[in-house]
Order: sequence, then structure tokens, then C-alpha cells
Amino acid sequence: MIKQTVLAIGLLQAFSISAETALPKVTTSIKPVSMVVKAVAGEYADIQQVVGNNASPHDFALRPSDIRKINQADAVVWVGESLESFLEKSLENAGKLDNAIEWLALDGVTLASYSEHDHDKHDDHKGHDHHDEHDHHNEHDEHKGHDHHDEHDHHYKHDERKGHDHHGHNHGEFDPHVWLSPDNAIVLAKAVAHRLSELAPSHHQHYQANLANFIDAVEKQEQASKNALKALADVKYIVFHDAYHYFEEHNGIYHAAEVAINPERKPGAKKVAQLRHLIEDDGVSCIYAEPQFSDAIIHSLTEDLSVKIAMLDPLGSDITLSETAYVDFLEALTQQFLACKS
Repeated sequence: MIKQTVLAIGLLQAFSISAETALPKVTTSIKPVSMVVKAVAGEYADIQQVVGNNASPHDFALRPSDIRKINQADAVVWVGESLESFLEKSLENAGKLDNAIEWLALDGVTLASYSEHDHDKHDDHKGHDHHDEHDHHNEHDEHKGHDHHDEHDHHYKHDERKGHDHHGHNHGEFDPHVWLSPDNAIVLAKAVAHRLSELAPSHHQHYQANLANFIDAVEKQEQASKNALKALADVKYIVFHDAYHYFEEHNGIYHAAEVAINPERKPGAKKVAQLRHLIEDDGVSCIYAEPQFSDAIIHSLTEDLSVKIAMLDPLGSDITLSETAYVDFLEALTQQFLACKS
């Protein structure tokens, strides 16, 4: 009996130690979210990503294995419904919707409003005409263009609906590509550090130290990117889809046009004609494709035209997931933009 009691106590102690030191299971939606979580967690979390590195959240469909990742997670971190609508129902079914960290809904996140972009002001600054190129916006009233003189002026709207009801929210009027803002990445990192510390208090100091290192590294890279991208201040370029406002605003650059506002929809004949006109007559230096989507439309659009084709990867698909991944991503994106100049 004594041996059985001692054995039972030993097993109970082992279980308690195991439970206390178990790593939190964190399910993330896309690669940029994983980058920020990894920066804070280091080796003290088990990170499972839903959307593959080479896939796009714009047209993703969940598989049974993805649903298991959600069901088994101690914490879920996602961008939000307006980018990842495929996640909302599964989060609700798993009872994790209200407790998930939704990047778009965090206090302190700065959201760019599609409805308040003002291309007329941008036209004055850049010295070229966008009227023809943006005729398609009559079909997309949510996107008007914007002025990038001040990254914190009126067209950036702080979302007053933090803590809103997930069933009734609507972030559709805001640009959901929030990871392209270093400031927004820091906001998420702080939220992740807080949640991880709740889940694994014994690793609190580790999370806080990593958070401090992350903020310092992001701020240094932020300044380096701004300095480097001054070279593109007067360069005209076309992006594949309308995803880069945060990064461009932060660095004082702006695209002349986009091939598509929604990458799931091919541009019509009128839009293609407008883009070819821009390239031929308005001094566009290059056009950027994206690795998540076919570049067939880019090559068709630029056929017989003298324009450079370069690549922008807004998801950092080739970046190794490490504690420095997000900073490496900012640096890589900076160099990808600069390819237009070389």
C-alpha cells in the first residue's frame, strides 16, 4: 500500500510538472502572424499555422487538419474576418471566437480606411494624372485613393469598435493588411506576450525579454527602410493588388496603380488598356507580381512594352520562421521594392 501511495504521489507530481512546463499551443492564420508570435514566444510555444506559406488568405479553404489545429489550440491569433472569412465559423464552432486574438480589433492598431483615400492630393504630390487609371473605382466605391503626406493624418482611422460583437462586426471598409505596418506589428506582439504569459506564467520573463528585443529590432529596421526607400520617392510603379498602403505610407512611397483591388478577380479589358497606357505614356518604371498568384496577367499586360517586372511578397513566404523573421521580412520587402530602382 505504501509503495502504491508513493507511486501515485510521484505520478501526480510528474503530471503537475508536465502541465506547468507544457508549451502553449498557438494556432496562427498566416505567415506574418506566425512571425510576430515566434518573435515573442521563441522556443516557448508550439506554433501551428493554418494557411500555407505559399498560399493566399484571399482564396483559402480550410481542411480537416486545419480545423483540428483550431480545436486543439490554447490560443488562436488571426488578422480578422475581412481577410480570413474562412476562419470565423470554425472559431465559433470551437468556442474560441471571443478569446482569439484578432489583430484588426486590438486597441492601438491603426487602420487605413479605404473610403478616405484621396488620390487627388497624391496626384499633386507625385505630379502625374490618375484619373483614367482609377476609373474602375466607380465600380469599387470602397476605394478612393489617399494622400501620404502624413502617415498619421485623417485617412488613418482608429477603430473605435474594439471589443465589438464578432457576429456583427465589419472591417470591410478598412485595409486588412495590417502586418505591413511596423507599428501594428508591435501592438500585436504586446498582445501575444500578455496572452502567452497568462498561459505559461513560468515563461513570463522570457516573453517579456523577447518582446523588448522585438520592439528594438523593428524600430531600427523601420528607420533603415525609410532611409533606403527615399530612392523610390519619385519612381512610378504598379503593384499586383492593393495591399501595400501601410508599408508605403510608412516609407513615403506610393504605387501609381494596381492590377487588381481584389486579387481573386482578373482586371477587365478597360483596366488593362488603362494600365498599358500608364506604362507606355506615363513613365512607369516597373510592375510587381506576387508569388501567391499567377503572373500570366502581368506578362500579358506588359507584352511588347519596355517595363521591368519585379516581385513583391507581402506574406514573406520564403522567410525562415525564427525570432527575427518579422524584421527579416521588413528588410526583404524593402529590397524587393528597391528592385524597381536597380
